[in-house]
Amino acid sequence: AHAGDTVYVREGRFKEQLKVRNSGTEGNFVTFRNYQLETVIITGKKLKPAIDLSNREYVVIQGFNVEKVGRWLYFLEAHNNIVRDNHFSQAYDRAGSKSGIFFFHASHNRFINNTLKSNADDALSLVDSERNLVEGNSIHNAHHALWDIRCGNYNVLRNNYFYNERQKGGEVYDCDGQVKTRKYDATRRNLIEANEFAYTANSGNKSPFSGIQYAGQQGIIRHNRFHDTTGPGLRMALYGKEARHNWGNRVYNNLFYGSQFAGIWLQRSRKGGQFEDNRFKNNLLGGSRFVNNDRRWDWWNQTLKGKPVQLYLDRRDGYRFDHTAFVSATGDSPYLAIYGNGNRGPEKPQLTIAQMNAQEPNFQHGLMIADARFIDPANHDYRLREDSPLIDAGTFLTQTSSPGSGTEMKVKDAAYFYDGFGIPGEQGDQIQLDGDTQSARIISIDYATNALRLDQPLSWRKDQGVSLKYNGKAPDIGAYE
Repeated sequence: AHAGDTVYVREGRFKEQLKVRNSGTEGNFVTFRNYQLETVIITGKKLKPAIDLSNREYVVIQGFNVEKVGRWLYFLEAHNNIVRDNHFSQAYDRAGSKSGIFFFHASHNRFINNTLKSNADDALSLVDSERNLVEGNSIHNAHHALWDIRCGNYNVLRNNYFYNERQKGGEVYDCDGQVKTRKYDATRRNLIEANEFAYTANSGNKSPFSGIQYAGQQGIIRHNRFHDTTGPGLRMALYGKEARHNWGNRVYNNLFYGSQFAGIWLQRSRKGGQFEDNRFKNNLLGGSRFVNNDRRWDWWNQTLKGKPVQLYLDRRDGYRFDHTAFVSATGDSPYLAIYGNGNRGPEKPQLTIAQMNAQEPNFQHGLMIADARFIDPANHDYRLREDSPLIDAGTFLTQTSSPGSGTEMKVKDAAYFYDGFGIPGEQGDQIQLDGDTQSARIISIDYATNALRLDQPLSWRKDQGVSLKYNGKAPDIGAYE
């Protein structure tokens, strides 16, 4: 097959690798897909991988069932490819990041609307890869992580469903020898948005399994729903060599609900590490109650067991929380947000949310509510009813730095925003000013100068609030607007 060709594969079971021989060109993809609605199965334990896109560009893979193989699919030195509407199940090879969907030195690829089930190691890995889109996929059950980003930049994970009965959800950290790659402070500006993290497994006497175990830099985590995780929804981690740089991240408008640990856990390391300038805004935490699944630690067994812990802080530096809503039917409590020292308790008494608002410089406008008024929390519909106190209760993400008008806007902090990262088909954020009904789309961002280039002109005053497009008078709190 050559550029512009489509190869239709008829129904059957194939015990050989699909290895694409030729690349397409821009606008003229080489396409391999099933014929109409016929079922095409690629299978065989010796296939490592079953589909190989190594060193190929502008190829489409669509409509295949890959099952009971050694490894699923390789994107090695692969660029500008599309893999969509496939079903991958039962990868048996314990090959770390190589056993599932493996991106390595890969860029501008799109992995869309696929189903991944049952992997012997990591289901999807982006290693030393950039500007890839992973969207609309459903990923279930991996022996290690459902997905990871390692020393990769400008990747997007959006609108995916994650459920893991075996271990954790996702990981973000640097490379310390993975695939013979060592890069540190090198996992920057990845966007993780609008995903559902539905379950993580019980770790037993190990560090609790998180929705995301995160140690990246300058990333955006927004509009995600974390619920029913046995460990924390989001663990901001520091450990080893691969997770020593956790800084400059923007975590906003997420929901953390029903964890058996805490919604968010901020860690420190006895060996040091870089943890600074991590900002949290408009997040909603509730429904979590501490379960001492890891029974090694007296503080967890005797003090925290059964407490309504929503936010677990091992440190008092490197972060700021602003407009965080805590859902508690029993009112304020010293255990909704706790200070600890890893698995040991602090010497000082815990504070209520009201006391943290008054005393803690890194904690601003913590909100106590009895009822978020979700539409149907029993069925995990965490959208807000029209009478929710969280509507219009959020803060703006940043402010303009000077008065002006036109298509270039300087703001105080551009790190909250996304411009598409040059990924095919992607668009930048739509933004809206405080008190204005007009919106504009971001075309590009100069993060060094905090300058946003817009698709149409706006006018603004100094210190005017800037957020993503919103309804009403201000942004809402939580994962939905």
